[in-house]
Amino acid sequence: MQRLFATMRSSNISAESKRELVLFLREFCTVSSSLQPAQRMQLSRDLAGRGVFDIISDVLRSQEKVLVSAGTDILHYLTQDPNLLRSYIANHEESSREGISLLGLLIEGIATDFGGEMLCQFLEILKVLLDGCTADTVTQCRDFIELFYEKCFDKLINIIESSRVEEYSAKLEILYNICELLCFCARHHPYKIKITFFGSNSMEKILTLTRRRERSLVVAAVRIMRTIIGAGRNDELLISHVIEFNTLKPIIEVFVENGNRYNMLHSTVLELLDFIRKENLKSLVLYVVESFWDQLLMFEQLASIQAFKLKYQEYVDIAEETQTTSVDHTRKADERGLDKEEEDYFSKDSNEEDSAAQTRHAHQQCLVKPANGSEIHHIPARPKSGGLVDNGSDKDYKPSPKRPVKADEALNIPMESRSSLD
Repeated sequence: MQRLFATMRSSNISAESKRELVLFLREFCTVSSSLQPAQRMQLSRDLAGRGVFDIISDVLRSQEKVLVSAGTDILHYLTQDPNLLRSYIANHEESSREGISLLGLLIEGIATDFGGEMLCQFLEILKVLLDGCTADTVTQCRDFIELFYEKCFDKLINIIESSRVEEYSAKLEILYNICELLCFCARHHPYKIKITFFGSNSMEKILTLTRRRERSLVVAAVRIMRTIIGAGRNDELLISHVIEFNTLKPIIEVFVENGNRYNMLHSTVLELLDFIRKENLKSLVLYVVESFWDQLLMFEQLASIQAFKLKYQEYVDIAEETQTTSVDHTRKADERGLDKEEEDYFSKDSNEEDSAAQTRHAHQQCLVKPANGSEIHHIPARPKSGGLVDNGSDKDYKPSPKRPVKADEALNIPMESRSSLD
């Protein structure tokens, strides 16, 4: 093993010799597949420790399909412990030769027309790396996922977007595999997908595939949308984004263009609508009917469309009933408020009348009736000084009679005093 890797890393090795050693290493890994799982895991770690990932990186840069195929087979064998490959990619991302890391080579591989099973090999390797996170490997897995979305996700979206122009379009198998990988990402990383889609309008770019003539690509695009909505059905922000950017419009349009042909596209779109209805995604139900019912009217005989319209009508009826109940409650509250105001008003008048009656009664009690029948207002006595003692002698006090005032004396009395005398 030591001689094998020393020879493969040698700068003096011929291309033919290196080719033979790579094919031998692939055969060695194939034979090792019959080992017990624990032994296979140990062998993978030994190969990784001897620098097998460096050799695979050089092999994947080759233009010879046989070598690239051998490299993907070896790499697929080593993904029995995906954390080994994740750690290698994370540690060598910045120092990769020629600016292309092993992760970048995998992305190039899935976007290159190698033909045969090689495209599926690249796809399966990426799926293994993006999945399988456990409690023991959560850190390495999270770091790799962050790296994938930061460095590679936009490249996959750009390949799809550029396919709108026929001369730059990737082949059908390449686009289909990319859609398959995006579906996988949407199922396993809904939060990262949501953030990525919001930042670069990726969903709108993916749905450009609905303009393709190949129905398999159209179906693949609809499946991505279905997977994203399914993974984020409880995410109001995602649902709002779908409505705000009218994301379902190209799907409804291609469904209408398909007409009454019962094919995969027909079934996939109906399944999407059924999912929205069964999951009670109220906002999307209202959005679809209010925006596209005129177009969907031609499918009104279909049970799925009828059920969708009934769900919409149910939401409308509930909203109207709620609004009516709210208006009734508001009216009753206003009536109760008016009755209360009237009650307070009349209660206030009654209290004022009672207060006035009590005031008149008290006033009458204060009037003194002298013997001659004339009414004299009783003037309350001044409060006694705190320094005087009431000894009861004032009961026997008899004031001296007042002498009449003469006319000439009255002329000298001030006006205020005259009033009081009067």
